[in-house]
Amino acid sequence: MHSIHLRFLTLLLAAMLCAACGKGSSGDAAKASQTSQSQPASSPVDAASADEASVRDAEKQTSEMVRGVSPGKPSAPVELKFNIASKPALGAPLDIDLAVIATASTDSMTLSVQGSEGLEVDATTSLASFPKSQPGALYRHKLRITPRAEGAFSVSVLITMVVPGSGPQSRSFSIPLLVGSVAALEKAATAQIRTDSSGERVTSAPAVETTH
Repeated sequence: MHSIHLRFLTLLLAAMLCAACGKGSSGDAAKASQTSQSQPASSPVDAASADEASVRDAEKQTSEMVRGVSPGKPSAPVELKFNIASKPALGAPLDIDLAVIATASTDSMTLSVQGSEGLEVDATTSLASFPKSQPGALYRHKLRITPRAEGAFSVSVLITMVVPGSGPQSRSFSIPLLVGSVAALEKAATAQIRTDSSGERVTSAPAVETTH
């Protein structure tokens, strides 16, 4: 009889312990559920603000650089900045540091460079590709160009990117380059003045090839 009573107390104690454990687990689960519900999901406005902050940070990191000139209305959400390492000189290789800033999400991005007549672009630096990016992504690229004539020239940079939901988009930029002394530049400008068939003096601007 004593043995039966002892066994009954043991079973009763085990049942009470299991009930207490179950109550604690359900309480913890309910508390965790309330905590997750109390944390609001990120809104589109918050995401846009974060993207703008990332772009501003990239702009700040490249504040010492010059913004590339973009003719016409920009289409692709990208910015280009540049910095010329030294004064351009005839026949001397010239390094130009480029900074590419994505201002929207992109699946891929490529950069191609062409120089106007009188500039030789190093083929190993004329192309670059960048991976899938988020707004504010900053990529740097070093371009090497050798001037073969004195005068005013331009370097054309075309950036093509694949924007999610929109497809391929491109934006062109121009980097002005002056090679030679002031006297040489004036001489080059004078050489562009010619006389047409009617005897009138006209100015012929140097051809600049731009890729669209």
